[in-house]
Amino acid sequence: MNIVTRFSLSLFAATLSLNSLPVFADSDQTCHLAGSYGYLYSGNSYTATGPLPLAETGVLTVDSIGNVSGEATLAFQFSNFGGKGPLWLLLREVQSNGVVTPDTNNPCKGSLDFLATATVIKTSNSSILPEGVVLFANTPRSIAYTISGLNNEVVDLIGSFPGTIASGTAHKQNN
Repeated sequence: MNIVTRFSLSLFAATLSLNSLPVFADSDQTCHLAGSYGYLYSGNSYTATGPLPLAETGVLTVDSIGNVSGEATLAFQFSNFGGKGPLWLLLREVQSNGVVTPDTNNPCKGSLDFLATATVIKTSNSSILPEGVVLFANTPRSIAYTISGLNNEVVDLIGSFPGTIASGTAHKQNN
């Protein structure tokens, strides 16, 4: 057998082999959130004086039975905080007592519901709002999610909890 014939047969065998393997994710793949997800989230909180841009980065952890907890850092820039002038804040947010609720019609979608408490960790003007002040405590938050990617590693997030509209993406962390 000459080299061209051997190469052709090898190429044919490799093509048959590759075509018999699943190239795309199994359509019956089970979607579920479990593990730690690093995320970046941005949007607006709506106040009496207008929209307030926000940026948030953090880690959400979902245990094997769907409990949610996490920690994040939020940044806000107020053009006029309570009539006292401009103010930027950096907050530490703790997320607790959360649950994952998958959509009954599509397990790759659902909601994350939890309580959030935020403490000021940096401020541009401590006479307006000093560090250490709890800005909100045990505030309910709900974020809709959609899982994508193989092995549930990418999660799109949309939050529409009272007064805020934001979106972002979470990526599963390798533990």
